[in-house]
Amino acid sequence: MAEADDPRSSEDAIRAAFPPDQAPAAHHVPLARGSLREALPDLAKDVTYVTVRKIVLPPGGTTEWHYHPGRLLIVVDQGVLTHTYADLDVETITAGSCFVEARGPEHAHIGTNLGDTPLVMHAVYFQPGPESPLAVQVPAPVEPPRRAP
Repeated sequence: MAEADDPRSSEDAIRAAFPPDQAPAAHHVPLARGSLREALPDLAKDVTYVTVRKIVLPPGGTTEWHYHPGRLLIVVDQGVLTHTYADLDVETITAGSCFVEARGPEHAHIGTNLGDTPLVMHAVYFQPGPESPLAVQVPAPVEPPRRAP
């Protein structure tokens, strides 16, 4: 008899879905919380794989220049992230903030911890597939020449 036809299989599934009152409750551990500046964009477009990571940058640490093949949702849990983009614009993101990183080489960036305490972030990577790297290292952009005053 196939498992799907076995009535005990259905009974086990029902028991699992409705455990007795004395069953131990699930233990939930919040990892990080943060506020978004705007509504989330469509993170799941062309996504077939998701990875969640805790990222810790020590004081003075850096992510090096890179881009992501898929979008990321990041929560800054502790410390301050200095986020520099390829056009050399700089954004400071503090603990309790969330942000979305765009995908693709045109969105290369570097994250730096300029503080004196560890920077802790939690990232959800929305990847095109399981073989997709989380990040692709790239050289630092060339700073444009400064104009004379």
